[in-house]
Amino acid sequence: MLHGGRIDRAARADIHLADELHRQSFARRSVNTGRNEPCPCGSGRKYKNCCLGRAEGGSHPASAPVAGEPERLLAMYRGGRFAELAAQLQHLLRTSPQSGFLWGLLGASLEAQGQDGLAAWQRAAEVSPQDFEALSGLGRAFVAHCRLADAVASFRRALAVQPANPLALFHLGDTLRRLGHFAEAAQHLGQLPVRAPDFVDGLVALALTLGELGHLDEAEGHCRRALQLAPAMPVAHFCLGNVLLRSARLAEARQCFVAALQSEPNWLPALEGLGNVLQELGQTAQASDCYRRCLELDPLLPSVHANLGRLFVEQNRFAEAEHSYRQAVQADPQDPALHERLASVLQELGRAAEARSCYLQAIALQPERASARLALATAALPVLAQSREEAAGIAAAFAAALDELADWLHARKRPPMSAAELASTQQAFFLAYRTGNHVGLLARYADLVGECLGPQRRPQPPARARVRLLIVSHHVRWHSVWNIVLRGLLLHIDRQRFELIVYHLGNVEDEETAFARGLVDGWRDRQTVIDAAGWLAAAAEDAPDVVFYPEIGMSSLCYFLAAHRLAPLQVAGWGHPITTGLASIDLFLSGELLESSQADAHYREQLIRLPGTGCCTAALPLAAEELPDDIETRLRALPGPRFLIAQRAIKFDPADDDHYARIAAASGAGAFIILRDPVCPWATDRIVARLESTFHARGLDPARHLLCIPWLVPARFLTLLDRCDVYLDCPAFSGYTTAWMALHRGLPIVTLEGPALRQRLAAGLLRRAGLPAGIASSADEYVAIAAGLAAGCCDELHRRELRAAIRAAAPAVDDDLRVVRSFEECLLRALAARGAGVPPAPGET
Repeated sequence: MLHGGRIDRAARADIHLADELHRQSFARRSVNTGRNEPCPCGSGRKYKNCCLGRAEGGSHPASAPVAGEPERLLAMYRGGRFAELAAQLQHLLRTSPQSGFLWGLLGASLEAQGQDGLAAWQRAAEVSPQDFEALSGLGRAFVAHCRLADAVASFRRALAVQPANPLALFHLGDTLRRLGHFAEAAQHLGQLPVRAPDFVDGLVALALTLGELGHLDEAEGHCRRALQLAPAMPVAHFCLGNVLLRSARLAEARQCFVAALQSEPNWLPALEGLGNVLQELGQTAQASDCYRRCLELDPLLPSVHANLGRLFVEQNRFAEAEHSYRQAVQADPQDPALHERLASVLQELGRAAEARSCYLQAIALQPERASARLALATAALPVLAQSREEAAGIAAAFAAALDELADWLHARKRPPMSAAELASTQQAFFLAYRTGNHVGLLARYADLVGECLGPQRRPQPPARARVRLLIVSHHVRWHSVWNIVLRGLLLHIDRQRFELIVYHLGNVEDEETAFARGLVDGWRDRQTVIDAAGWLAAAAEDAPDVVFYPEIGMSSLCYFLAAHRLAPLQVAGWGHPITTGLASIDLFLSGELLESSQADAHYREQLIRLPGTGCCTAALPLAAEELPDDIETRLRALPGPRFLIAQRAIKFDPADDDHYARIAAASGAGAFIILRDPVCPWATDRIVARLESTFHARGLDPARHLLCIPWLVPARFLTLLDRCDVYLDCPAFSGYTTAWMALHRGLPIVTLEGPALRQRLAAGLLRRAGLPAGIASSADEYVAIAAGLAAGCCDELHRRELRAAIRAAAPAVDDDLRVVRSFEECLLRALAARGAGVPPAPGET
């Protein structure tokens, strides 16, 4: 299952960034400025008449030292003689313990040596409670100790002493920013462009704050002004990179992070920011390199571990993702989001009890965390059931989990969840792999999600010459959803009546992605939209008449968008072949050959039966490639007929295990070829163990009948189809794409047709091809058909003739333009029924 989470907000590395701002600000103010130069605070006055004068005690007699010359002591500080200075200051303080100046300079000297100056600054502020420098220094010392609330209190006192001082506005505003008080921070920092227009640190801090508030244009302007003043300043480049990243201008953001690293190659915020951009650009290897470099420099950065974990999740590398998230939790055990993400990975790894424990830990840390509550309910749905009894109890367990979720949700009125929070929430994906009619459970879960979203308004798009059709998919690339459901539709839809916009939610692209981009009027992807809120804003701007979701349920982000009312008409396809359960989806488009006469009861949406299998495919120009030598060797060693079960492990239901053992017993020396699951390889091990036990129970040697091989790329899979004798469809969850490929290679297919869409895909394909002989209506018939085909393949002439006949029938399943025309008319009728204006057909007036 895919997840739609975006860049972890902890990745801003605010502690490192603010330390850098304060470090650069203090260094420029105290070390590099001469007495007669302009004061770096931006006041416009000379340093000696501004901050230096106050440091020398000009404002408060109590802060002047009793002994020693302030200028000599400051010269020692500016000369970097910190240890010598500290020793002299400690000696002077024995006779002048009430000098705020001496205590403050001691604090600064200790900090310059990497020592703790907090106590000295506290003493300076105590003896000189109205001294601006003492209060500011104390605030900075509190920042260094991550005591931000105390720092804010000190900076407020400093600002009360000098209400117009730009440094006071900067320190208070930037610390408020770090605390997340962005609106108040903007009030203080927003005065700096007028009071100190050349104060670079203030411009950067203001830009960071405005970025948090979503005022990206203003933030960009301040960043660019800062870079005009300080072209080599890493923080300014970093800040602009963050703003551009949030504006989904990824290529420009990448350049900014690279520029920041040119002067400071090991600066962690810029390294991590570059990794985030590269990940969004789909350059995962380079992103991983950035994250790993960060961890070499600081192994305890939770945000980097979390972002690396997210990268692994998007690559379905869940074991590595678990390690990264555990490192993140260890570094920051109080962050509920990290516990929640670790839980979702454990769930994908089939460790439901551990996942539940992590979700409960997230809830203990943040009891109002609705995303963790929703995900906890889905933890009742295991990736795999190990027995018939376990499989039979899953629906009831999920219903009980939904009861708990509803009790919590309805305990009192709760605010809507944020877009980012809900868009990464685990979905009820694995319920589809349990047999039965689940419309009630999926509808109930969807309604609870809807309550978290808050009220929805039905949009009213403007009148147009063409219907604006928005297609939202995670898989606009070489993928079954694209190859089967989308490609033919985009190729053949009537462009005189329909305007096409595609939202590609994934960050994996290939030649098919480029092909799709060239077919449509509008295109948005992760290089132009950065997060869930951005997708909602894009949909509001595009104002579609219809939204078509080919595969709701396979991506959390896609489900999140589908739960909103983005258009007057919203439609689901059968890329994920089960009802969405969402009240926001009006129609479910299936195929007349895929649905039973009682199928309407399986859907919350209105079921529409398009002609044939409900899709218009085209035989893809894909050349077969040779299998690896070790697989060829193992295949040649197999005795008797070769049965191929070319499905992911999650499609193997325990109730079907015995079918394969019965086929083996009936066919003698037959071998069953299973491909290792590319997403959940551990699940294949459990399936093989289950089958071994079943074969043993029937007195069969599993070693003679079971062969597990690696998952193959499509071109090699075609060759595997040529090497096999019978394609066995999974009865609990049928395959369409693999069966479609098998037809075109002439491989006989056996399928057991069930009552639900997900159990009828291969059967509909066979009927469309005119090959119903492979469709069984009972387990006994399934076994008999498979055994009969195995026997027939022993006759080589019969085998060749059968495969030739299947290949000759295969083209009938493709290029079914009736589907596209029916799709168009269905949308137009539904829009008209909702009172929407429908453009006339070509030639009509």
